[in-house]
Amino acid sequence: MQDTAKARVLFVDDEPRILTTMRMLFRNRYELHFADSGQRALELLKTQPVDVIVSDQRMPGMTGIELLRTARELNPDAMRILLTGYSDLNAIIGSINEGEIFRFVSKPWANEDLTATVERAVKAARVSAAVTTSAAAESGDDPEAAVPPASMPGILVVDDDPQVPPRIRAVLGADCRVFGAASMDEAVSTLEREPIGVVISDTRVEDHPVVSLIGTLKQHRPELVSIILTERADAGSAIDLINQGQIYRFITKPIHDSQCRIAVSSALRQHQRLARDTGLHQRYEVESAPPPPGDAPVSGLLGRIRSLRGLVKRWV
Repeated sequence: MQDTAKARVLFVDDEPRILTTMRMLFRNRYELHFADSGQRALELLKTQPVDVIVSDQRMPGMTGIELLRTARELNPDAMRILLTGYSDLNAIIGSINEGEIFRFVSKPWANEDLTATVERAVKAARVSAAVTTSAAAESGDDPEAAVPPASMPGILVVDDDPQVPPRIRAVLGADCRVFGAASMDEAVSTLEREPIGVVISDTRVEDHPVVSLIGTLKQHRPELVSIILTERADAGSAIDLINQGQIYRFITKPIHDSQCRIAVSSALRQHQRLARDTGLHQRYEVESAPPPPGDAPVSGLLGRIRSLRGLVKRWV
């Protein structure tokens, strides 16, 4: 483990016994740092950059989401893992939209799963930090600059409500190429035919959960960026969508124009970064998840997705 021997990992939890467990579990693996509150973690991050932050969600004074949101500004290359022992949908959505979480880990956890997750996060942090440094040295581009219309990839809206694609098309304006799909089969057909950079999808389409579709797309088209747009999410499906699909943003219906435009604009920039810098793909690695048992139509679609890699076109 020479590549991770000196990796710096920060554990944040207000329970001393949890921090003691982390010390015992990860000693001799990484350079370990500990904080018993979000505020103390931020004080540490101002002077000590780290590769991975593992934080509890429920802490007095500052929640894990609030910590990770600010930590993202202080230490943007660090991978962020949230420990959660309860199902708070608003908290989970906030961590996706504001903290860009790498993984959720549910309490109580299996030690082997947690150690494997931290190890993957360390490797991703090292790779992406190197890519970011190299890109900054070679380019003066503003990462927040708008995507020029001439180079804009397509946006695929997957929703069995026929009113949603035209609504998003109207919100985004004529410069955006928006394609609608009322089924997962139609969505894959569009991906086979059109250069798509951003997928906007409900959590379920024709009563099929989309997590397998989104996850398989991320595995085989890692430069694709996904936004979930829904009014019927639950905490469990949101956690699956980040762990198995690395969704980029989560927005709720009814559609708010400004929120939609901001999310899509940011997603398009993210797509361009991932298309240009393939070293960043590891940062958005997903957990493998089998398709729903006995769901032959979905399994067939996932097979078609695996052949999409050769069709990729890039806008850089």
